[in-house]
Amino acid sequence: MFEKAHYEVRVFRERQGFVEAEIRRGGDAVLMQWARDSAYRFFPLVQHAEFGLTLHPFDLATSKVLALVGRIEARDFVDTLTCDRQVQPLGYLAWAACGKDPGFSPLSILEEAARTARYTDAEIRALDFAGEAPDPQELSRTWRVQLAAARAVVATLPAEEAGRAVLDESGRLFRGDEEALRAALAAGALRYHRGSIRGAFPRLV
Repeated sequence: MFEKAHYEVRVFRERQGFVEAEIRRGGDAVLMQWARDSAYRFFPLVQHAEFGLTLHPFDLATSKVLALVGRIEARDFVDTLTCDRQVQPLGYLAWAACGKDPGFSPLSILEEAARTARYTDAEIRALDFAGEAPDPQELSRTWRVQLAAARAVVATLPAEEAGRAVLDESGRLFRGDEEALRAALAAGALRYHRGSIRGAFPRLV
């Protein structure tokens, strides 16, 4: 399709269910990724004004956490830091992500990510940011804080609920720190949402 439209396509990585390529024409270029939808997700697809049907932000975030384990790429590391801030803290994402890949537990996801998430200044600065590139040392400090908080969350949640999205009483993604999590558990104020084929919105009963 792109080549017929006179774009240059340079494939960087290709494996079953995943392709990454640079699409270029003239002086403009963009890095694109295609992934085959496994159909197992936590929420239904959402409509995007420009891209059509896309994964729900939570499903994107949990997939990013798994990508950090499976692919040693600096951009996955940066994206995961962003997901912690904008979607749900890392511990809850890892908690749910193991539902997409039974080969991992929440803790093993975190430990594998901690082992592989080591990037040089050059690797971080080589990424294409919308604004000024972040300070790699500050990213490293943020990562250590997020990882410590994530380990505390995983150690606190009930093991029998692993692999599910953690929600508050109103069905929103729970974002509390360890202290807030303990209080919510004591009050019975959490809900756990299991993934399914094509995803589903949680039913609160």
